[in-house]
Amino acid sequence: MSRTIHRNFPQVSDAESARSALLSNGFPQSSVQLTKHTPLPTDVATSMVGNLLDSLTPGGPAAAAAARQHAGAGAMLSIDVYDDDESAKADSILSGFGATEA
Repeated sequence: MSRTIHRNFPQVSDAESARSALLSNGFPQSSVQLTKHTPLPTDVATSMVGNLLDSLTPGGPAAAAAARQHAGAGAMLSIDVYDDDESAKADSILSGFGATEA
């Protein structure tokens, strides 16, 4: 029986490189899915709270906006594995690209 492991990456390019490494190490293309992180749309209440918190952020609203932009730049890989050996192999490959558990 298969299970799916999920790993986050700080940059989309890191996730893409990890995906290529998994594929070149025998993982089937159908078992590896890359999902880019996208920011959620804001509503009025969220925007008001965000503006308040931005003003309290060290460096002000510009620093907060830069941090949000960087945080939304990553991606997640989901990998279907069939046993503990395959899971360990995937984790070994992914850790070389800065993956963290989702």
